[in-house]
Amino acid sequence: MAVNNERGMVLLLVLVVIALLSALLSEFAFSTLVDLRLTETFRDSTRAEYLARGGIKAGRMLLQTDKNSYDAKVPTEFWSVGVQNYPVAEGSLSVSIEDLDGRLPLNKLVDAAGNPNPVFRERFVRLCLELPLDNPEALADALIDWLDPDHEPEPEGAEDADYLRQNPPYEASDGPLQSLDELVLVQGFTPATVELLRPHVSSFGIGRLNINTATPEVLRSWDAEAVAGVDSLLNRRAEKPYQNLDDLRDTIGLENFTALNRQLDLGVTSSYYLINSQGRFNNGSRRLQAIVDKGKGKLLWQKVN
Repeated sequence: MAVNNERGMVLLLVLVVIALLSALLSEFAFSTLVDLRLTETFRDSTRAEYLARGGIKAGRMLLQTDKNSYDAKVPTEFWSVGVQNYPVAEGSLSVSIEDLDGRLPLNKLVDAAGNPNPVFRERFVRLCLELPLDNPEALADALIDWLDPDHEPEPEGAEDADYLRQNPPYEASDGPLQSLDELVLVQGFTPATVELLRPHVSSFGIGRLNINTATPEVLRSWDAEAVAGVDSLLNRRAEKPYQNLDDLRDTIGLENFTALNRQLDLGVTSSYYLINSQGRFNNGSRRLQAIVDKGKGKLLWQKVN
C-alpha cells in the first residue's frame, strides 16, 4: 500500500513538473513571438522613416527645379501635383507640397518692434469671421499677447498670470510661433479652432500673399473694401494662373486692385512651402513634415509623426 502511494506521488510530481515546463515553454514562445514582432515593427518603422526623409529631400529638389515667374496649383507646376503611394524598393512613398505664402502669416500680428500690427490684426479678425469662429477679437488679442515680448495683456488677451493658473501651469511664449501646433496653448484656441484655421494660416511667411494659391477666405479677409473683386479673381484663376499683377488689375479693375493691394503686399510667387512626406514599409509607417525656404534652399522646421 505504501509503495502504491509513493508511486502515485511520483506520478503526480511528474505531471506537475510537466505542466510547469509546458507553461514555461508557452510563456517563452509567446515572449519570443512578441519580441520578434516588436523587432519587425521597429525595423519596418525605421525603413519607413528613411523613406519619408528621402521624400523631404525629393520635395526640396522638386521646388528648386521650379524656375518660372509664378507659383500656382496647376498641373504644369510639378511641385503642386505630388505623388501618392509611389513604389520605392519594397515600400512606398507619398509626397505633397503646400504653398504657405497663400496663407495668413500669424507671426505678422506683431511687428519687428514687438508692437501689435493693426493691418494683420484686422485681417486675422476678418478671417475668423469668414470661417466662422466665435470671439475673433478675443482670439486676436490672445494671440498678440502670446507673440509680443511685453507682459501687458490686450483688452481681451492673456499673459503669464492667466497661463500660470492652468493645470499644468506654463508661461506665454513671448515670441514667434514655430508651429501651428503651438496654437492650442493660446487662450481660446481649442483643437477644433486650430483645425479650422490650419488651411488658411501659417507660422512662416513675409506677409506677401500669393494670389495664385491663397484660399478664398484669406483673399476676402485681405482688405475689407476689396471683397467685391475676389469672385472675379477666383473665376479667372480657375482658368489659368496669374503670371503678374497686371493680369490681376485687368481682371478685377483698378479700384478693386488698388484696395486689395493697398499695402503693396500681393504677389504671384512664393518662398515658403510645407512638404508632407509619408513612407510605408510592410507594417511600418512614418510621416514627416518640413517647412522650407525655396529661395534660400533652407530647412526651417521639421516634425516626425
